Amino acid sequence: MGSSVSKHRAINTPQEAKRRRLPLRGFAHIDAMRAGAVMLVVFSHAGLTAVPGGSGVTIFFVISGFIITHLLLRELEKTNSFDIRGFYLRRALKIFPPLLVIVILPSLVYGLFKSLNWVDVAGQLLFFFNWVYVDSDVSVLPGTIVVWSLSIEEQFYLAVAFLWLLLVRGRRPVAGLRVLAWAIIVYSVLARAVLFFSGATSDRIYFGTDTRSEAIAMGILVALWFRTRRLRAHEATGARAVAARKDDLLGKDVVLWVALVLYLVSLIIRDDLFRETLRYSMQAVAAALVIMWGLVGAGGPMGRALNRFMKLQIVQLLGLASYSIYLVHLIVIRALEPVTAGLPEPITIVLGVVLGTGAGVLVWWGVEEPVVKWRQRKKAKSAAATTALNPKG
Repeated sequence: MGSSVSKHRAINTPQEAKRRRLPLRGFAHIDAMRAGAVMLVVFSHAGLTAVPGGSGVTIFFVISGFIITHLLLRELEKTNSFDIRGFYLRRALKIFPPLLVIVILPSLVYGLFKSLNWVDVAGQLLFFFNWVYVDSDVSVLPGTIVVWSLSIEEQFYLAVAFLWLLLVRGRRPVAGLRVLAWAIIVYSVLARAVLFFSGATSDRIYFGTDTRSEAIAMGILVALWFRTRRLRAHEATGARAVAARKDDLLGKDVVLWVALVLYLVSLIIRDDLFRETLRYSMQAVAAALVIMWGLVGAGGPMGRALNRFMKLQIVQLLGLASYSIYLVHLIVIRALEPVTAGLPEPITIVLGVVLGTGAGVLVWWGVEEPVVKWRQRKKAKSAAATTALNPKG
């Protein structure tokens, strides 16, 4: 990522990645955030109801918004265009292999012996399950209800991809994307308030695409900020250098403290109006601040300690496997219930966490990673062919 990526990232070089026996990825602090988010969900579903698993989903939304937008902006810089077919292909290769292995194929087998609502199952495959699940009355493979959040992400990206295709044909696509992101945030907050005062259920607000897209749009704004920072770092002279140094304040410990306070306050306040409206906003802002902090670099004692924790191999592994863990953990927990029914609660929780997480890591290793490596080989062959046809570059 050049000079714009902090030297404090958990994995910087192929040599370091090889020592850690983990595949090289883009932003290690974001993988650590994924690890934290997915474990919040896993512990909550395993029986620790005091753990705010729902906040983990919000963190995932912000991360997804950032990553996807960052990739779109880098593509714009390189090609001054948008390959929508390539976008959908990359999303399909990321989403569908684990989804088919963990949710769809097991649902087909399960449906041979138990009654399922195939409209609900279709919602999981075609990404409208969150709207089906609004009344929490669904009949699907036990443990696969977590797909609701994936549905929101994919609905969002289907819409944004078409809008981005239009924006890149205009004169100021980046400015247009910024306006779009702010419009989504404002609309999402207002939608939650209107629904609350009109008597809508908590589930309608929690599972609605319109009410939860704010966090994804927050990630878009972070990606736009990061693009500006990278450009300033590339042209770091005069006033631009001063602006870049001001951005470095985001790497200080105070940013982590602000994010932590926002997150804790979002959990402590139990007022219904707050929980159905501003709770989501505060958690999204907290996640966005941590992403920005990591992009600038750890600049204080707390940050350096946190960065060392993020370098732990187990943290990176959980982050890389977070998607598969998220999809499979509740299936495992539900399958264990007949076996653990008479056991003490702590043992039940430990078994659910360990086996649910372990199953996710195995799926990541056996399904996600082969697809990633296949894509890397294909990309390398394509680059080699291009070089052969145009050796002078």
